[in-house]
Amino acid sequence: MNDSSWSASEKKLARHAFDKALEAALAKTMAEFKSKASAVTVPSQMWELEAYLREQRRDIDRTFDYRYSQLLYVFTHLI
Repeated sequence: MNDSSWSASEKKLARHAFDKALEAALAKTMAEFKSKASAVTVPSQMWELEAYLREQRRDIDRTFDYRYSQLLYVFTHLI
């Protein structure tokens, strides 16, 4: 489905659903980050936490692609 085949109402609904899903993913990642950060007791664990964040960011960036040509794949992946 390309940009021209989405109606204005579909675009608005898709944007809302996309934003809500991204917000939920970021909130989950932030909660997990805070939990992991509070458990850090030695310096080497900081780098494990950094690696965790890098991986989460990569996954979120890969998953949340707001191009109309990709949105059906994004929503399918999220279900």
